[in-house]
Amino acid sequence: MDRVTVRRVLFALKISIFVVLALSLVFLYLQGRVAVVYEEQYLLGTYFRIKAQSRSREHAQQAIREAFSEAQRLSEEFSRIGLGSLGELNRRGVSEPVQLSRDVFIVLEAAARYRQLSEGAFDHTIGKIIDLWGFTQEWDRAGVGRIPSDEELAPLVAEQREVFLDPTAKTARLANPAIEVDLGGIAKGYIVDKVVEILKKHELDRALVDAGGNIRVFNDRPRKVLWFEDRRPFRIGVQHPRDEQKIIGVLELWGDRALATSGDYQRCFFADALNNIFPCRYADEPDKIRYHHIIDPKTGQPARGLISATILAPTAMEADALSTAVFVLGEQKGLALIESLPNVEGILVTSDGRIIVSSGLKTIDFPTKLP
Repeated sequence: MDRVTVRRVLFALKISIFVVLALSLVFLYLQGRVAVVYEEQYLLGTYFRIKAQSRSREHAQQAIREAFSEAQRLSEEFSRIGLGSLGELNRRGVSEPVQLSRDVFIVLEAAARYRQLSEGAFDHTIGKIIDLWGFTQEWDRAGVGRIPSDEELAPLVAEQREVFLDPTAKTARLANPAIEVDLGGIAKGYIVDKVVEILKKHELDRALVDAGGNIRVFNDRPRKVLWFEDRRPFRIGVQHPRDEQKIIGVLELWGDRALATSGDYQRCFFADALNNIFPCRYADEPDKIRYHHIIDPKTGQPARGLISATILAPTAMEADALSTAVFVLGEQKGLALIESLPNVEGILVTSDGRIIVSSGLKTIDFPTKLP
């Protein structure tokens, strides 16, 4: 083989190697390329956020559009004063059985289970008690509440509050006029779960759904580049209950997992010795008492003992209901409930600033006192 031929062969070989490398880079780029889409809307009295990852931006946007449409529909369905079947139950349920939508009936059944599981700490029948404190459905962080008198609270607290469900007819009836059903402690979680169902139906790679601290994440299709799989966890900060700008630690959520926090800093007001009312804020107010919306059904008063309860669970509905129940139960009974349930963990912050974690989180680097 003469020199010219050798040069031609070497040149052809170089071209071939260059083409292979170029195609490999294109392949790696296409395989690793993702689109991340973020949208938020104001629903359920809070900001509802979805962050989704897909190979196609249009694909992710279509999934999010459908998800928000479903969230909007369900938020109207679960309004206790709206035109949906829950609103109808609160208006007519004492006098006659009311036909319920499938979603409302499912959540009412779940609420009854959590009421029994928590020995009444979670109670979806105290809407009228919540209203007495001024925490109406229209209340927001800028709003202020009121302190009801013992005479106002006593008859509502003492009354036997029951919701009678008919699984066959899918109807419900209220035992007496003291009841107004409020599903605020469980419905957000249910809606988050339904939104996740839609996102999964669209086969998105991963997503995070956050409805005011009711969070669910999934990472069903980790991004692959050759032999490498991107299985990074979602890192979720746990809010410091007395400083809006701080967190007390970070949780890493893998796979499909949900988290919810109930705290006395989200919907609250302060009152001084003369019962003058002041707006809600994270930090404590000197010489003032904090009143919040998480009511102990046995007393009709805001629950005391904990200032924050964060729950990790398989579904957002479970995390939502348990965070309320545990907050009301307090440190000892609340922790005992967490430990009794499979795949459930919790982080509790007490009124004296101690941070308690359940047994499955002992390896997490959390402080033992509020920083």
